[in-house]
Formats: sequence, C-alpha cells, structure tokens
Amino acid sequence: MKIIQSFWSGNLTELTRNYGWISYKYNWLSWILSSHQLVKFHEDVELYTDRFGYQILIEKLNLPYAKVHVVLDDLNNYPKDLWAVSKIKVYQMQNEPFLHVDGDVFVWESLETKFRNAAVLTQNLEITADNYTKMWNNISPELLYMPVEMENYHKAPNNFACNMGVVGGNDIDFFKQYSKISIDFLDKNITVSSKINCLNFNLFFEQILFYQYAQNIGVKLDFLFDEVYNDGYYDGFAEFQDVPEKKYLHLLGEYKRNPAVCKAMEVYVMRNYPECYSKMATLINEAEGNQNEIEFLNKEKVAELISDFDYELKNKKLVDDNYLLKRDLYTEALPNYFKSLVDKEDFNIVFLKGFEVATGQNEEEASFLEIKELNEVSKKYELDDLDEIALSEIEPGIRYSDFISEMLLHFDYDSEESKKDILVLLNTKLISYIVLKIIAIYK
Repeated sequence: MKIIQSFWSGNLTELTRNYGWISYKYNWLSWILSSHQLVKFHEDVELYTDRFGYQILIEKLNLPYAKVHVVLDDLNNYPKDLWAVSKIKVYQMQNEPFLHVDGDVFVWESLETKFRNAAVLTQNLEITADNYTKMWNNISPELLYMPVEMENYHKAPNNFACNMGVVGGNDIDFFKQYSKISIDFLDKNITVSSKINCLNFNLFFEQILFYQYAQNIGVKLDFLFDEVYNDGYYDGFAEFQDVPEKKYLHLLGEYKRNPAVCKAMEVYVMRNYPECYSKMATLINEAEGNQNEIEFLNKEKVAELISDFDYELKNKKLVDDNYLLKRDLYTEALPNYFKSLVDKEDFNIVFLKGFEVATGQNEEEASFLEIKELNEVSKKYELDDLDEIALSEIEPGIRYSDFISEMLLHFDYDSEESKKDILVLLNTKLISYIVLKIIAIYK
C-alpha cells in the first residue's frame, strides 16, 4: 500500500510560519520525526508538496522520501487558512490503494497491516461536540451552497466526524467521489470565504463531510482505534515517555501548543535523528541571524554527551558545560529504563541540577519547581504534599528499595492489594519526575 504525506505552504513562504504550533521550530521538527518514523516501518513513502515545501523539506532538511511530487502550487488561489484543501486534492490524485499520514503523526510500527484489507479507514470516530455546533451555526448562514451529503448534519449537528490524522484504503472510487464533492463544496463557497472562519470550515468540508458521505452511500468505515473520542479530549496521544511501547502519537490541537509536549518531541529528534536536527538548527540560525540552536549534533556526539553525563552523574560531578543538552539527551530514554528495572533490579535515584524551588506570594499559595529548559522558558511544576515528602527523601540520593521503604511509612494500608496501589502511585510519581527532568536513575 502506498504511504503518502502532503505539505502545502498556502503561498506563505516564510520559514517562521508556525502552522498551529507554539513555535515554527516545532513544525519542522514534527516533519522530521513523522517522515523518519514512517520510512523506518514502510518501504516507500511519498511526499506531495509545493515549491516551498520542496525547498525546505527536501533541499534543506533532506527528509527521506522515496518520491516527491511538486504539484500543490496550483492551490495558491485558495485562502491560506483552508489547509485541508491540499489533503483532499492529494486524495483525488491517487489511483491505487493509499494511506495518507499527517505531518504531526508519529508511528513505531507499520500501519499497513491494519489498512491492508480496509475499503476506507481513518484514525478514529469522533463525537462532534458543542463547539462544532457553534462553529457550524456561524458558518452555515453565509454559505451559498451546501451538498446534499451535509443536509442531515445541518438538521441535527450533534453527530460524528472522522479524525483524519491517518486516512486511506482500497476503495479508490470512494475517495475520488468524496474529493469531488468536497472540492465542489469549497469552490462554490469560495466567494464568501472572507465572511467565514476558514480554519473552522476545514473541519466541515473534510471530516464532517467524509463521515456523512460514507453514511449516505453505505460504505463501512474501519478505524485505527476503536475508541470514540470527544473532540478536544484526545488523552493518550502525546506520551513520548511511553514509546516505543506506545506505537502511535498524534500531536493534534492543543498538544501543538503544549511546551512540555513540544520539548519532548524536540529531545526525541535530537537523540534519534541528530544529523537532521542539526540541519534544522542551521536553517533556523541562518534565518534568525544567531547561533541559539544546536548545530553540532550527530550520532557519535550524542553518544559522547550521554556517556559524559552518565560518568558525571555516577561520580557526583555534574558540570555546567552543555549541562542542559546532556541532561535532556540522557533522560529521554530513562522512563523506559525505569520500567525495565522496577521489580527486577535495584538502582540509584538522584537529583539533577537545573531547577529551583519557589513559593507563592503568600502562605496559601503552593510551592513549585522552576525547571530550566534549553533555549526555552523555564517549566513550572506545582508541588503537592506527597511531592514534598518524596523529594525530601530523594534529595541526598537514595536507592530505589530504600525510597520505597521510607515512603511506605507515610501510608496506612491493610492488604497486599492496597500496598500494590501505593507502589503504583509512587512509581508513577518517579516516572513523572524523570519526565520533568527533576531526577535521574542509574544502576
């Protein structure tokens, strides 16, 4: 099955356009990670793009696509906020079974097994909550044309949509006809685009229409995930600390504006695709006229920095030279390492440098940690009572077994089952401290 991605700049050829991310840097990091992970698990991955996309993704970042189609410049007569038009045009170009994967989707396994026998498959079914209704009520009165496939939704807008982070299948006729209806819906309303919120309109001529058309013609929809999600409540799609055990991430919506999630993605790229990260950093430094981003990374350098930090950690001699970078690279894989050791081997838990304890302006306000980040604003973590106890035990350095023994003294439990629940709570806390870069572990 053909695996494809699409990037359209919307005739805005500024490197610094953020495409919905908290910063434009993370947009390019997302494309680096998405493409490399797809290529890792699929033989041929193709890109459909415009000239600007080719310049950045291929000429500058050298992303590993097997084939590139520069075919989307003709879309520049559409308003830039109608980002879904490029995806639908690309569906329309396909003449064989395909799977389209968004640039904010990352995989740690092949998607082909699930899609191989599906006529039409998308990521998941989504409940269109009240915010969809509000958006539609603002858009629909301005429309000049509405396809018959949208009439049921228009009459009763509390319905379903398809999340199309991944979409594809074997029924090419379905995608040809759906694309025709969708583009027609868009084109016949293009003269009123200035009167509507185009960003919101994408949801209707792409996701809502897709579901409604499938229902109207009786096509069975398959889904990568069986769970039906409420729009805006996609828990579990951004946990970099759980990969590769977790096989699929999708940084949709608010995840793109979450500093912790974006930083986790950056560090994953740094550690796993350092050469490509350095190309991106060079691109940004040239654009901004400074040298803030790290340009010197490669696999050998990453291994050296991790080894240096491991030595410094074990010898209690953490040095300031490249400290935040070494800390990030070292801790990126620690959550999985922690899980591999728990209940099997004992290990050391130690505090890291790079954070300060702060308190609120008055006695009623909680204490929090202010954790330094490389080239980013500091991150804040509010401390609860359990944190205060746990971190006081860890501060001088402690073996995991001793930490558990000391912490259990602060709990009342009357059965092995309740003790297990406490251990789960404590281990969850420790993993969160690792992810936050408050602590590190080593054998």
